[in-house]
Amino acid sequence: MLIAGIGGQGVVYLTNLITEAALLADIPVASSEIHGLSQRRGSVVAVITFGENTYGYIEEAGADYLIGLEPLEAQRCIPYLNRNSRVIIDNNQIFPHSVNAGKTSYPDVTAFADYLQKNIKQVIVNQDFDRELKPILRNTYILGRAVLLDGFPVPEASIEKAVENSAKAGFKDESIRAFLLGRNKSIEQG
Repeated sequence: MLIAGIGGQGVVYLTNLITEAALLADIPVASSEIHGLSQRRGSVVAVITFGENTYGYIEEAGADYLIGLEPLEAQRCIPYLNRNSRVIIDNNQIFPHSVNAGKTSYPDVTAFADYLQKNIKQVIVNQDFDRELKPILRNTYILGRAVLLDGFPVPEASIEKAVENSAKAGFKDESIRAFLLGRNKSIEQG
């Protein structure tokens, strides 16, 4: 599994959450993160592997799942996908400096989603976010949507327990609510 986003979106938090959930479910798990630019809103990609003899590394075309917290960062992970991959992308566009400076344009998310629909097993593009939730909980909401992907490797109950265990003081109920709102939204709702 790959989790991609930019610094500040909670890629490392989701990695730790999914890893804890796997451990709660007695699933062997390993993870690694590349987050050198996370302090500057740079690219952040984390890898989680499951099963016996797992080692926290994914080779090209080796990802079964991708959670993209930002579309451009998800697009950068295309080399790791294969025909059987399952992907959720949050259409939460955060423009890089080159776009803000007018030097280039942001890639077409619809064209990217169409490409994925034709080339991999399952794609969910999250188009909206419940505005009643605090923006800091967007990653937990997207994780709730991710468990809708076919064969998601970690049981929902273990994820819910990990959310409960890891939520910051004062955020436990809201964090669980964000996860459940994402999980209860149908795939077709976008």
